[in-house]
Amino acid sequence: MSASTEGLSFQAFSRAPQARRTVPLRRIVMGLASIVSLSLCLIVSAILILNARQAVQEETESAFRLAHEAAVRRLPPSHGGRDTMAEAIGLAEEIDGLRHVSARILDPEGRPLQHRAHGQFRSQASAPQWFSALMTPPLVEALVPITHYPNVLGMLRVAADPTDEIAEVWSDFSIILPVLFLAGLAMVGLAFLMTTLLTRRLQSVQAAMSQMQDGRLSVRAPDDRLTEFADLAAGVNALTSHLQAERAENDLLQARLIGSSEAERSRIALDLHDEMGPQLFALRAAVSHAQAMIADLPDRPAALDETLDAIACHAVEVQRSARTAINDLRPMLLGEASLIELLAELVTGFRDVASETRVMLDIDPEVEGSSLGELAELSIYRFVRESVLNAIRHGRATLVRVSLETMPDEPRQIVVRVTDNGKGPEPGPSGDRPPLGFGQIGIQDRARAFGATYLPPWRDNRLTHTELRISRPCKPR
Repeated sequence: MSASTEGLSFQAFSRAPQARRTVPLRRIVMGLASIVSLSLCLIVSAILILNARQAVQEETESAFRLAHEAAVRRLPPSHGGRDTMAEAIGLAEEIDGLRHVSARILDPEGRPLQHRAHGQFRSQASAPQWFSALMTPPLVEALVPITHYPNVLGMLRVAADPTDEIAEVWSDFSIILPVLFLAGLAMVGLAFLMTTLLTRRLQSVQAAMSQMQDGRLSVRAPDDRLTEFADLAAGVNALTSHLQAERAENDLLQARLIGSSEAERSRIALDLHDEMGPQLFALRAAVSHAQAMIADLPDRPAALDETLDAIACHAVEVQRSARTAINDLRPMLLGEASLIELLAELVTGFRDVASETRVMLDIDPEVEGSSLGELAELSIYRFVRESVLNAIRHGRATLVRVSLETMPDEPRQIVVRVTDNGKGPEPGPSGDRPPLGFGQIGIQDRARAFGATYLPPWRDNRLTHTELRISRPCKPR
């Protein structure tokens, strides 16, 4: 496979439409990190709430049992002469002042006779209602009768009260929940940093691969300290080295093929020039001699004059066709003309063929006298002829400028540029540069064969440009 075919196939492969919709890695990782961190926060919060609810229930039930036992033992008997109700009220106030329990005096009909003496003055911050609803265990209470024989004065109601315990748990949760939230944010931030690091490493490799895709196979993917990325870069670089070696081999084969083709063209041109040329000259001389011999004949037939004139005319046309074929096969025979002279003759020929098109030739004085080699000069000649023909035939240009100059920043590089005011190449359906024609593919192959750079036609400032950049060979010291 030639270098041009390889480049075209590689570009076609790179522009192939995506069969499946892709999803950015960062979006996936950030989504997963957010879901995992939120799930962990919810799970940890649920576990803490369940454990705290169990602890609140056990704590309040234990306090309730002790308070109930104290109420049963310390309540005065009904047969003594003591003030049973007064002592019950004092006992209720004492129990109500304890943690995790409450005590109230009720009348025989169940109406409260006593408000909370100490519980209403507790200064602990209360928990939110939703948190209290989650933490409040089932209600545990007991009624102890207050009697003074033979009457029932009321009831001492002893109940578990988890309010203060829930407030303590909430004070702990008000610290734990922000910490959990910050831990989740830290996990998401860590995931963001990791994905940023990974995507930057991948983008550096992708940037190198994009340059390789554009044909710059001397570029290498950057090395990395991470083993996986180092292996990836090594694999990409190994593939690039292989492609570079294949391209060098293809370029060498292409150069040999072009060299063989030019040698065969030269042989055919020399054969036409050295063998067919003298024969055509002899034929024209013989016809002229025959015409001179019969000019004095008194009774020569008219058909003979017409036949000799036709032979002479066809001989001239055949000679002209032979010269055109020789010029196409080998425009510069050794020792006959320089590149500048041939380009000037070519421009003059275009002026004669397309009189409505003005063709100009500008030669930088620094370029004159430069010896680029026979293959490079042939390629320049064919590049100019193909580009000007395309501008006249397809672009309908009325002004074409051919220039040979050196680049300001690289004096050793010669730029052959053809600029015209034609309509230029039409872009493809997706806005891409149109595919190269057969003549342009030939120019590209020749440019690669001797290390030149061919820039296909492009539009700029309503003009069409195309270039061939060639490096001048180094002069031996």
